[in-house]
Amino acid sequence: MIQAYYLRLTIVIIAMAIISPATAAYTEPAITHRCFSIFPISTATAPAFDPTADETAKATPTLADTSFFNYRDTFCSNQTLLIGNLFFDATNPNGIVFLPGAAADGGDSVILVNLVFRQPVEITLDQSICEGDTVWVNGTAYHSKFYLGEEIVDNGAANGCDSIIHINLNFYPTVLDYQATICEGDTIFINGTAYHAFHTSGEEMIPGAGVAGCDSLIRVQLEVLTPPFRIINDTLCPDGSLTINGHRFDRDNRTGLEILPGAAASGCDSLVYVSLSFRELWVYLGEDRDIVKGDTVCLTPLFGLVPESLAWYPAPPCADSLCFFNCIQPLTNVFFQLSATDTSGCTVSDDINIFVSNDNRVYAPNVFNPDAPEPNDRFFISTDAGVVLIRRLMIADRWGGIVYDQLNLTPGDHAQGWDGTWRGKIVQMGVYAFRAELERLDGTRFEKTGTVSLIR
Repeated sequence: MIQAYYLRLTIVIIAMAIISPATAAYTEPAITHRCFSIFPISTATAPAFDPTADETAKATPTLADTSFFNYRDTFCSNQTLLIGNLFFDATNPNGIVFLPGAAADGGDSVILVNLVFRQPVEITLDQSICEGDTVWVNGTAYHSKFYLGEEIVDNGAANGCDSIIHINLNFYPTVLDYQATICEGDTIFINGTAYHAFHTSGEEMIPGAGVAGCDSLIRVQLEVLTPPFRIINDTLCPDGSLTINGHRFDRDNRTGLEILPGAAASGCDSLVYVSLSFRELWVYLGEDRDIVKGDTVCLTPLFGLVPESLAWYPAPPCADSLCFFNCIQPLTNVFFQLSATDTSGCTVSDDINIFVSNDNRVYAPNVFNPDAPEPNDRFFISTDAGVVLIRRLMIADRWGGIVYDQLNLTPGDHAQGWDGTWRGKIVQMGVYAFRAELERLDGTRFEKTGTVSLIR
């Protein structure tokens, strides 16, 4: 009789502990018990099974025999099996386990173990993302500060084993360092923000302007050049001037700040501050004069400097080249200008106009007494120096009778005057009219008329 012998085998499967470097999280090993009912593959000495035998025959003991079994199964590489007293894993997948007295009939059991261990599925996540973005893998956040790692997903593979994900993230370049040198006073606009001498650094985020639509970050750092500064402090002659940047500086405009565009070696503007003072030098010829033809005018200049040279225009008739003193008798209007130069080379000038009038001064008495002492005993005409001759002097009574008529008289000559007689006789007291024709220095003539009273 052939009888089947059953072996109930308990296999302990140990899932080895795994520590992930990426997460530094410890996973407690899992222990799984698998129970197998294994049928023998050979019972060489076992009696044949007889279904017609009686109960006594069935109870008749037989000798125990060794049973052989094949055990085949598939596991993950991180699992370990304990069969009997032997461990099986990916490095030891095959073997023979001897179990004394383990068979149902008390015989020994021999298990031929032939296992297959499947390796976990490994995936490499090599992805380029924008800096600032985050990728979540197995509950772990990966970003620009944490972009390398390894994640183990329990039973994540299609074969039921774990999946291992190797993470290696790359990031699109989104940071641009912008460094520039500007001049003080200049302004650069970046992303609508003004950068200048009082705002030299900063960061500008430009959404979607980078590679693959990533945001761009511009880090701005400016160097500001201070413009060269110069002070022009000078003392000039009284009529001196200085032109800078097209602007004139003189006595009426002594100070100011000028900006010279791009004049510095760096290409920046240059600043020039001008402060001028002027020497207090002067020459004075006097106020304009009104004279009568024949008058003498002396020009005596006054100086507020030590003159080294003088220049007259027009040149007066002076023996001395400096001509500090100059007297003239102009017959027409005349203009003089004097320029004086001192030892420092400064030149100052002044001018004067002399206006000459033909209205010469004629002095004729309005009363005289032939019996009075000299010079009041005669009627005579005096003039200024501009009149050189009385060509004719006539005196008439109130009826028009001529009582005195003389030619070529000398102005101011008392002896040539009328003594109050006509033809040797003393005329009556009364008012007499006179008419004088006079000649000037330049030969021009004019008349003077009037009345004189003769008294006794």
